[in-house]
Amino acid sequence: MLAFTNPTLATKSLIMRSKGASAGFYFVLPLTWTFVIIGLMLGPGAAFPSSQITGITLVVHFVVFVIWAFLADQAFYKQTQWPVLKFYRGFYVLVLGIIVVAGAEVIQGFLLWSRSAELGDYIAGILGLLGGLLIFERLVLSAKSR
Repeated sequence: MLAFTNPTLATKSLIMRSKGASAGFYFVLPLTWTFVIIGLMLGPGAAFPSSQITGITLVVHFVVFVIWAFLADQAFYKQTQWPVLKFYRGFYVLVLGIIVVAGAEVIQGFLLWSRSAELGDYIAGILGLLGGLLIFERLVLSAKSR
């Protein structure tokens, strides 16, 4: 057990802990999911199982970015270090999400020969971002109304 000899240091320590986790803590999940997206994107297209369902890649893009937007929106909402990030979280999630979606398509289309960039994947990613934001914001509103 750590004993504090300086009462001011002990008080500061308790105050710092009472604010909750640092802002960086809440961004671990969205960053991890971003690395999962990058890993999936860098894999060769032939490594993924083929499907007879038309448009399954659009559904996959949509779902991947619904999860990303949900996690990012939650991280911005929970962090307390920068209130402006919490207040304008939807805007920041959309901007960062569009950069991630566009980056994924650029890398697939121009840097990887076994993959291709498609406008439909980009649109599905953007719609996924909007879906993830909508889901999280509805959950926040329903929690506040209780």
